[in-house]
Amino acid sequence: MNWILLAAHWFGSAVCHQFPEHSYHIAGVPLPLCARCTGLYLGALLTLIFHAWRHPRASGTPRAWVLFALALFFFAWAGDGVNSFLSTIPILPHLYPPQNILRLITGTLMGITIGSLVFIVFNSMLWRAPNPDSIFATRREFFALLGLGALLILIVHSEFAPLLYPLNLAILIAILVLHTTLVTAFIANLTRPAMNWRQALPAFALGALIALTYLSAIALLRALLLPGL
Repeated sequence: MNWILLAAHWFGSAVCHQFPEHSYHIAGVPLPLCARCTGLYLGALLTLIFHAWRHPRASGTPRAWVLFALALFFFAWAGDGVNSFLSTIPILPHLYPPQNILRLITGTLMGITIGSLVFIVFNSMLWRAPNPDSIFATRREFFALLGLGALLILIVHSEFAPLLYPLNLAILIAILVLHTTLVTAFIANLTRPAMNWRQALPAFALGALIALTYLSAIALLRALLLPGL
């Protein structure tokens, strides 16, 4: 099972600084992403799964109040990140002491925002006839996703020892899925849109290969230039 930890930390090094003091620890082992990135990637994966389950080919933007909420999530994430950065420079003021729970919460909210936007872009570019319906058909769906996000936050924050391998595996999957989805959407935009999943498989396969390649290259470059970090 150690391969899960090694793979998660390897690919995690391509997308996150991995500072131990900014990370949650499960059974004494830091997660492969900092608290903010953990929330972002797991929140994005949760959101993609939720939308795929509820409305697989939906590509319509949410209502104005949902877009406003998603914008607030972005500013909360960015504001907490700036405050955390300012706290590392003694001569600069910051609003409040940074905490991992705040990093996790704002990261998860940002993950919901990113996951929703990526899902819209993905369906719009991949399918020849995407469903124009909104990704959130009802207000209940939006709040249900927020509830699942809150549950995700509680799970990670618990630092429950048996979650070591499941959380590392989930983070590894989240990194690969999010980047593969983005690359696949870009490939589909350059080629002929698909009518069904069978036609979409080549774009997925190429997207996964490209994502694995550049993530591995970044991780390798970091290992060579910044050994020990």
